[in-house]
Amino acid sequence: MKKNSNNLFWISFSDVMTSLFFVVLVLYVLTYVMLKKQQNNLLVENEKLNQILKLEQQFKPLQNDNDFIYLKDCKKYISKTLSKIEIFEPNKTTIKKKYQTAAINVGKQIESLLQNLNTNNTNFSYLIIIEGNMANTWDKKYNKNNNYGYNTSYKRALAVYQLWNRNNINLRQYNSEVLISGSGFNGLCRDKIEDNNKRFSVQIIPKIEYSN
Repeated sequence: MKKNSNNLFWISFSDVMTSLFFVVLVLYVLTYVMLKKQQNNLLVENEKLNQILKLEQQFKPLQNDNDFIYLKDCKKYISKTLSKIEIFEPNKTTIKKKYQTAAINVGKQIESLLQNLNTNNTNFSYLIIIEGNMANTWDKKYNKNNNYGYNTSYKRALAVYQLWNRNNINLRQYNSEVLISGSGFNGLCRDKIEDNNKRFSVQIIPKIEYSN
């Protein structure tokens, strides 16, 4: 009887140890999978960071270009030749003739930049925002959210896009999407001289694309 009891003990002990082994094995596998996933996530994030740093370097030629000025507070570049001037006639949506050549040159420079960016960054696509702006009256009679301001400034941005199209400037061909927008009498980084807000600006927003 005692012998049978010992046998049962060892059989039960063996079952317990086998079960514990499988539990430990399962925990090990789960831990390994989780750590591996975290490691892969870190690698992806690190790659994204490297791509962003690389992209910043590729925007640097604009800083050395005498045709552009970098506004630190706004984090964007503006054309020196089109800065501090009234590009549009009052209440009009077409660019003044004397500034059209300068506007075309800006479009060509942006197109050239996008071509280089697209060549050097295959994992990026770009969102190009052409934004029209409006100047308020001296007595600020227009509310910042006035619909007239939004509609007219949108048409100004559209006029810029159409001017570029007529001169064979195609920003969409370099993995880019173009949005036409108008901020009206509103928006960040407005010029302190109100008349100088009769202008447009262009923002280039990179988007990183990775497959899982």
